[in-house]
Amino acid sequence: MSAPTGHRPGRVLGAHPVRAVVVEGFTTRLAFGVVTFAMPLYARQLGMSLAEIGVLVALKALIEPAVKPFMGRAVDRWGARRGYLTAVTVRLVASVLLFTATTPVSLYAVRLVQGAASAARDPASINVVADSSERKLGRAFSLSFGAKDLGAVSAGALGGLLLSGSGNDFRLLWGLVAVISLVPVVVIWLWVPRPERKPAVVAATAAPPRKAEPPAGSRVFHDRRLRLLCALGLLAGVTAHMTHGLFPVIATEVAGLSPGQIGAIYSASVLVLIVVGPLAGLAADRFGAAPLTGARGLANTLSSLLYLVFPTAGGLLAGRLVDDAGKAAFRPPWGSMLAQAARGAGPRAGRVAATLDTALSVGEACGPIIATLLWDVWGLAAFLLARAALGIATELVVTRRLCRTAPAQ
Repeated sequence: MSAPTGHRPGRVLGAHPVRAVVVEGFTTRLAFGVVTFAMPLYARQLGMSLAEIGVLVALKALIEPAVKPFMGRAVDRWGARRGYLTAVTVRLVASVLLFTATTPVSLYAVRLVQGAASAARDPASINVVADSSERKLGRAFSLSFGAKDLGAVSAGALGGLLLSGSGNDFRLLWGLVAVISLVPVVVIWLWVPRPERKPAVVAATAAPPRKAEPPAGSRVFHDRRLRLLCALGLLAGVTAHMTHGLFPVIATEVAGLSPGQIGAIYSASVLVLIVVGPLAGLAADRFGAAPLTGARGLANTLSSLLYLVFPTAGGLLAGRLVDDAGKAAFRPPWGSMLAQAARGAGPRAGRVAATLDTALSVGEACGPIIATLLWDVWGLAAFLLARAALGIATELVVTRRLCRTAPAQ
């Protein structure tokens, strides 16, 4: 009698679920990237002010930490496949709703639905990979993140080409987004299997009374390794996103770069993401995920110093490449450790993964706010030095302790 494929160690198990996550990541980021590219232009066409557009862009980051914990509970109750299907279906609905967004209020509503769908997707996809992969988690997550990066890169070119070729016909663009958003629903429906039903075992004697399990949040805060993962996600999100959205401002005001030069830097950094990500996934599977998690803190520190000491085109290019190399090296081991934590949490896998991923989202939401406050009150040097100090603190206080703890079982 052959062993079930779900228990063979040493290979990526359930190749179809992993493939589904990769295809979903590419198509979702492609569709969402087109919307992100076009939405500010569309909002301007509706007569919205720059401040109103800023709020519109920020809504996604603001809604994510509120939705992820609820999605974690849904995954535990109804399964990762249902949660995943729900998330991509809501995103499809949001894409269709773009056709009805003809006022600022309706556009805000669509953006909130998009942010909720994006937040709901992460805990479910983490659990699908955790259930489908045994030892090659790093490679599975590097494939997923690489596909998302490729989708994001393609989105700007595709959106710009369609708008310029159609004379700014946004309805044509929304139609394309809706078609692309249908693909994840199909691949998850076809490639992510339904969970197997386990036969109930009738005990010969009365089972001892079970201890009431603590809520997922308390489980995270009572487990030392999970607390360290929470701290790592929060600090890594803050330091990485302190320059998120501000890099063009730094490049313009500090180095005097033109939009064309800034675009060339972004194009070069994409190559770093595509190359470093798979290498980080291989290293995480071979040597363990924890040692690589310090890459982001060290990269944030070094890039901040490069921006400060060398405020030239070359210095900003080097700093951006270092930043994105740290980002690419961090994401596969981070996803791998979240999947390991979810796998060790048993029936509360969804809630544990959602709690840890929410810590990262909170950090990413707070990073730009902290950065602009520091820059506005004490100047650019204080902002960059604070970011460098946070990067060092992440490495010294969190990452080293994380390396000394055994993975949660």
